[in-house]
Amino acid sequence: MARIILSLILFFSGILHLLNLGMFDSDIPFLLTGLIDIVLALGLCSKKFQDLSARLIALWVLCLTPIYIYFSWNHIAIFGIVLLPAFYFWALSLQTKGWIMAQVWKDVLFLHYQVDPKILQAKVPFKLDLYNGHAVLSIVSFTMDRIRFPFLPSVPGLSKLNELNLRTYVEVDGIKGVYFFTLDADLIPAISIARLFFSLPYHLAKISIQKNQNNYFCESQSSSTSLKFSAEIQALRKSSHFELWATERYGLFTQRSGHTLHGIVQHVPWSLQEIALLKIEDNFSTQLGEDLKATTFLEPGYCKELNVRFRPFYKMNSTSGLPLSSL
Repeated sequence: MARIILSLILFFSGILHLLNLGMFDSDIPFLLTGLIDIVLALGLCSKKFQDLSARLIALWVLCLTPIYIYFSWNHIAIFGIVLLPAFYFWALSLQTKGWIMAQVWKDVLFLHYQVDPKILQAKVPFKLDLYNGHAVLSIVSFTMDRIRFPFLPSVPGLSKLNELNLRTYVEVDGIKGVYFFTLDADLIPAISIARLFFSLPYHLAKISIQKNQNNYFCESQSSSTSLKFSAEIQALRKSSHFELWATERYGLFTQRSGHTLHGIVQHVPWSLQEIALLKIEDNFSTQLGEDLKATTFLEPGYCKELNVRFRPFYKMNSTSGLPLSSL
């Protein structure tokens, strides 16, 4: 439905440009913009060209943006200028295979521990994926860098943040993925975007992550939780069966308005190094209750860097797990 609506908007916009009814600024070349709008609208209606058309629409919006800003700056009325960012993300969300956001994860450290699945299941809206009969919770800290969207560069001051999250492992309609209880971060714009557009439970926290040669230090403080630990990074190793089970997951699940959303994550397999946990003061995992607090950690690991791309989130069919419609 979202694809059809955008197609109709573009098609009728193109027709109006061609008819030159005075709804648009006279300095805009009507014939060119009208033809482009119509071609892109027709391409979006075709399953074969849907992804290509969606990306070209996003690029077309970016090309128009500086022109519209210039006209607006000179007090020339432009119809719909405030809608350009919405059209950009709307078009990208209609892709079936393309990506919507790229990131680089740096200095990623995993702390895994086992808990009673009966206690944890009551706090998770999806079926838990168990490892040898145990539920697993993971504390993950890292620096997210070079955040950018298609055709756009990273923006200094808005493309880097520190993150600390608490997650578990679930299976929805046969698809294995990750479920987040909380994602703490230290960049307010990123938190707002993640909560608004991706329905992810991001919260503001003061986070410090430092790596000096083989020494790793993380400290986080939010309004209700805190975590402080240090570790020594050791040799690169072949991932164990457990590590492959916990880290090689290429999707996450969340909920919005009663619907299950699936976000697909694209990256190469993790290359993990062994770590020795030296000291930890944990008031972070306690947010789930004392029964689910971390005690003994299983095979903690470290990754220096990983390039990641996110595909658009999709609503899931409750029985098949197939995408019904994009956000």
